[in-house]
Amino acid sequence: MLHQAPKTQTHPRVLGTRRDPPALRQCCDSYICPVCDQVVELTDFRQVVWHQRPGHEPMEMDG
Repeated sequence: MLHQAPKTQTHPRVLGTRRDPPALRQCCDSYICPVCDQVVELTDFRQVVWHQRPGHEPMEMDG
């Protein structure tokens, strides 16, 4: 019969990381398109889809 080892080790608590408000996380919300060198906002679905097309032109932004 197998015996269980006594639980002598205590594991450290796992703490969740706090996410900053969106205004402070701008570094992760955009990238520069390697095809047309335009900044792509990942929060705008239209921009993401446009810049996935191969050989595209820069997207005209609404004023």
